[in-house]
Amino acid sequence: MIKLLDDLKVFEHFENVEPYFSAFFSAPATAFINDPDLMSIWVQYDEHEVPRAMLYANTDSLLLFTDGTAPDMEILIFLTNIVAGGGIENIDCDDTSFPVLKNLFPEAEIEEAVQMVCEKPIPIEENRFEVRKSDNISDVSAILAEVFGKKDSNSLDLWKLRTVRGVLRGQNTLFTLYADGKAVATASIRGRTKTSGSITSVVTLPEHRGKGYASYLTALCSNMLLDEHRKPWLVPANPGVQKMYEKLGYKAVKNYNCLHFIEKEEKK
Repeated sequence: MIKLLDDLKVFEHFENVEPYFSAFFSAPATAFINDPDLMSIWVQYDEHEVPRAMLYANTDSLLLFTDGTAPDMEILIFLTNIVAGGGIENIDCDDTSFPVLKNLFPEAEIEEAVQMVCEKPIPIEENRFEVRKSDNISDVSAILAEVFGKKDSNSLDLWKLRTVRGVLRGQNTLFTLYADGKAVATASIRGRTKTSGSITSVVTLPEHRGKGYASYLTALCSNMLLDEHRKPWLVPANPGVQKMYEKLGYKAVKNYNCLHFIEKEEKK
């Protein structure tokens, strides 16, 4: 049985097997738990009503993870129907789901990455940079838009609503770094479970890179989670960024995979 998520306790079943994904999902789950019209997370249960898999449908992407068992036909048909509806550009999945999805979508391009975890506080120089916390959603969105391009207004409004609710409900924490009065770098704790937290959106404007901003913000997020007795998890964007995280004390532990759907040019 697959149904829309309506109980946050389901994360207790998944967080030991998939701590990064569980923390990542917990932010939209907490933000929209009382708004089923905005909720886009589905849970698959077995015949004993034990949760087996979770699927998050973003505007143009899907995220799938399981409790460590391979996804079965029911969740695969559900996922395939969403993809068939159009607009999905990629599917992110855990290492258990990846072999199945790779065979299901052989035309997709594969991107491999890793999930990384930090278990010890990161030494940093306090107040080295001007950093503000939790009151800078507009500044964060401006940095992301400048680096990645503007999204459509509906997606941006939904992101802002999720983020504001996440901050108010203890799921999200935003850090923004300022130089000469301008917001130039950001990093976020996107979600939290009892044991873990996910760090995302570690971004610096191109002209301000190479100054240690990303490392500093990542350390702030990591130490905050460790102080809360939660392990910080993240996924590096590329091997170069992975090396930066390794210098901070992160280690790679689990595979992370993405299937990209590339539109082919029509033959003339």
